[in-house]
Amino acid sequence: MIMRKRRQMAKQEQSGGAPEWMITYSDMVTLLLAFFILLYAYSVLDVQRFQQVLTSIQSSFLGGEGILDRQPLPEEDEGAVPEPGQIEQIVITYEAVRQYLREEGMDGYIRPRIEERGIVLEIEDRILFDSGRAEIREDARQLLAKVSGILKSVPNQIIVEGHTDNVPIKTARYPSNWELSVDRAVHVVRYFIETQHIAPERFIATGYGEYQPVAPNDTAAGRARNRRVNIVISEVNLLDKGADELGSTGEESK
Repeated sequence: MIMRKRRQMAKQEQSGGAPEWMITYSDMVTLLLAFFILLYAYSVLDVQRFQQVLTSIQSSFLGGEGILDRQPLPEEDEGAVPEPGQIEQIVITYEAVRQYLREEGMDGYIRPRIEERGIVLEIEDRILFDSGRAEIREDARQLLAKVSGILKSVPNQIIVEGHTDNVPIKTARYPSNWELSVDRAVHVVRYFIETQHIAPERFIATGYGEYQPVAPNDTAAGRARNRRVNIVISEVNLLDKGADELGSTGEESK
């Protein structure tokens, strides 16, 4: 009789606890929360790291005077030659970008260069997308997160360009390379806005299809080079235009 009562009491104690599925669910929610906290922390670290590199380069070029401490440059007339100070700012930012990419181990994936319109970060499509698709690969998101550390640290307008090779594409979603190149640029911009919370008014998304190659399309290596996304840190400084919400979206600033 005593043993029977003990078994009944044990069953009652067991039945009074939480169901096993709730324990598994709680563990899953905790893991997801930790995951998103880590993503946010990495994003903040990327910004801080690039700012440290930029400060170091500024000290070398300017003796400690920051780029953003200078007076804004007046808007240029069409065809005007950039002022020496503006050229200097672009060079300083470019050197900081190069050093940051090298220290973060991204110089093998991103080709930086200076053009008249600003600093161009060239990324081959195979790094970001599967063939014939515009959705960003999961393993490419960490790379773009590090790039966002650069974009958040400067006040410039950002142009994202999609480019393809000359091999025709004709699917229900992409009747031509025009649509594919534009959609890829838009997906990259949306990642920066929606995931990294960079202000949408800073971005321009555009696609050029196959019509701005950087290499001959008669070899596989040339076609691979032409299939790319360019992230252009434009020479246009949005501080000159009175933009005051450059680091976050409008929702965050409210």
